[in-house]
Amino acid sequence: MLNPVTTGKYSCTIVFDLSRQNYLVVSDSFCDIFGVDENHLKQNNDFLNGLIAPETHSQIRELTQALTCGQSVVLNYSPTTNNRHLTETRRLVSDAITGNSILISEIAETQIPAQETEDIRTEQFLNSLIDSQTNFLIRIDTGGNFTFINKQFSKTFGYSKSEIIGQHFSKTTIPQELYLCEEVFANCLSNPGKIVKLIHKKPDKQGFLHDTEWEFISIVDESGKVIEVQGIGQDITVRFQAREEAMRIKNSMEALINNTEDHIWSVDREKRFVYMNQAYINQVTYLTGVEPQRGEYSYKHAGYTQQIIDDWNVYYQRALDGERYTIVNASIDPQGGRRLYFEVSFNPIYTQKGEIIGVGCLGHNITNRLKTQQELLNQNERLRNIASLSSHELRRPVASMLGLISLIDRENFFNPDNEDIIGHILTVSKEIDEVIRLIVDSTFIK
Repeated sequence: MLNPVTTGKYSCTIVFDLSRQNYLVVSDSFCDIFGVDENHLKQNNDFLNGLIAPETHSQIRELTQALTCGQSVVLNYSPTTNNRHLTETRRLVSDAITGNSILISEIAETQIPAQETEDIRTEQFLNSLIDSQTNFLIRIDTGGNFTFINKQFSKTFGYSKSEIIGQHFSKTTIPQELYLCEEVFANCLSNPGKIVKLIHKKPDKQGFLHDTEWEFISIVDESGKVIEVQGIGQDITVRFQAREEAMRIKNSMEALINNTEDHIWSVDREKRFVYMNQAYINQVTYLTGVEPQRGEYSYKHAGYTQQIIDDWNVYYQRALDGERYTIVNASIDPQGGRRLYFEVSFNPIYTQKGEIIGVGCLGHNITNRLKTQQELLNQNERLRNIASLSSHELRRPVASMLGLISLIDRENFFNPDNEDIIGHILTVSKEIDEVIRLIVDSTFIK
């Protein structure tokens, strides 16, 4: 395939039949210039495949496809296999005999002045730095058209540079948020040097939406005229999703906490209210007539007496000192004056470092429970009283009656002694009746 065409050591000629898709001529210096072997040409009809940067290769293909017969184009590139800078003159001609389209490439190594080489290295470094960023970098001209996008933007949204450069920024904006982008763009044009922030949803090529956060600033020329708008942004979709999930959990917890009748609240080290659920707010407001407010000092609540304030300061301080404990607190119902009882637990709140930063409190109304317990105690006392009456007060007259009955003369019922015995039986019966009444009275609650 290689042909000993007379060329310089660092130049070569390639002739390719586009119609037949085969090489007609390739200088033998090709392998030295590009740093490859002959197999590369056997495996690639386009000799630049894999030898230059993909973006540069894509641009060269577009320029080649635009060539018409007799036209030529000058290309500059550096192979990825070495550090040479090459200049290629690519010309399209027609074979006079076959009529096939022939592509002729004349390639020569170009020596770059030291300063220009340094400039190229600097540019390459800057481009590498830009493309290594995880943030987006874009530039838009004063007409609203993209003039630059970095690799991170292309990677995230799936667009190549050729699909975006020259396109209006509305291409990557959902219709319902286009006005936001237009307002930011107009703001940048009107206020050179001012940083304008923007958070909006940006669709990728597949239509999936990304939450993005941006800072835009206008770029001016030497005369101070705005020539472009530059934007630096980042994909905050994961952050938004985490925030939304945290908010969902928080709302669920709030709904759960606020749907319980238990009182839940907390204070900081200064004994200021940090959190209060609705049940606690409602109960304190009902008992004192004054609604507690988050951030207020608990000991300055206008509805508490000084004695109550002093007692609760002691309770909070015990927990702030690290004690975890439970008390029963009594209050007076403002409607009816009955006593209300609350079981309150105090729990120190720790940081990850083990420092106590506040107190979490849980209160539960145990008035009905205590009432039930007291009723059970009263019932037990009544049962003990009934048992005592049955075992002592009732057994004595019953024994007397049984003794009297045994004395009755059953053979001679008209025996005068029977009359006295029956009289005694009636007396004992009245005693039994009195004891039964006592038992009945002890059974029912007065």
